[in-house]
Amino acid sequence: MQKALKNAVSKAVDGNTWKKFTNPSAGRGKTAFPKGQAEQEGVGVRWDYDGEVTKADGVFHKFQMQPNAGKVPSSIKRWREANGGTHAVMASVLVKKDGTKDDVEQGLKEAAESVEG
Repeated sequence: MQKALKNAVSKAVDGNTWKKFTNPSAGRGKTAFPKGQAEQEGVGVRWDYDGEVTKADGVFHKFQMQPNAGKVPSSIKRWREANGGTHAVMASVLVKKDGTKDDVEQGLKEAAESVEG
C-alpha cells in the first residue's frame, strides 16, 4: 500500500501539478487531481477539495484522499473493497494556502503515511 501511495504522491508533485493543491481551481467536493479516468487509474487515488481550514499557523486547503475506481494498484483496490468503496476517505490532507512545492509534498506524504492497510 505505501509503495502505491508514494507513487501517487510523486505524480501529484510532478512538474507544476503541485500548484493544484496550493491554489485549487476545483470547487468544494470536486476532484483537484487527477482529472481524467486514465490518469486516475494510473495514480490509484484522487484528492477531492474540501475547502479552507484556518489554524494557528495559517490558512490551509483541505483535501480528502480517496481510492479511485477501475484498474488501480491491487493494494488500493483491497483497501477500497474493505472500507466502503470509492467514496471512503483514506486520509485528510492539509496544504498551506499559496504554499510551496515542499509544503504540498509534506502534506501529501503525511496523509499517505497515515493510511493503514
